[in-house]
Amino acid sequence: MKDSDRKIRVVVADDSRTALNAVCAYLEFEGLFEIVGTASDGLAVLHQAERLRPDLVLTDLSMPQMTGLEAATQLRKSFPGLRILIFTELNGASLRTVCLQCGADGFVQKSQMPEGLMEEVRRVFS
Repeated sequence: MKDSDRKIRVVVADDSRTALNAVCAYLEFEGLFEIVGTASDGLAVLHQAERLRPDLVLTDLSMPQMTGLEAATQLRKSFPGLRILIFTELNGASLRTVCLQCGADGFVQKSQMPEGLMEEVRRVFS
């Protein structure tokens, strides 16, 4: 991960307020993360990343105005060192491949959270 005295700065995005609150609460509970911003659509994710310079963007795949895939593509161009994880209710190996091709570092199905999320975070920061 990072230095043991520094938390991973995260922007979390989901158009479902319930899911957004649940993910943020879990990350805060883990104690390794500092939630520096949240967003409810892909355009807001881009603005938050530009303004806050997080270490990690955790974004839902399906959001209004700009999808998580589109946001990941733009984020990768603008911030090459940023870690990006996409989460979704959908599944499938082909979807994982598409996410990675669009610039994401990892992919988590919502049904695998929270354990799957922590596994992906550890993997992308190792």
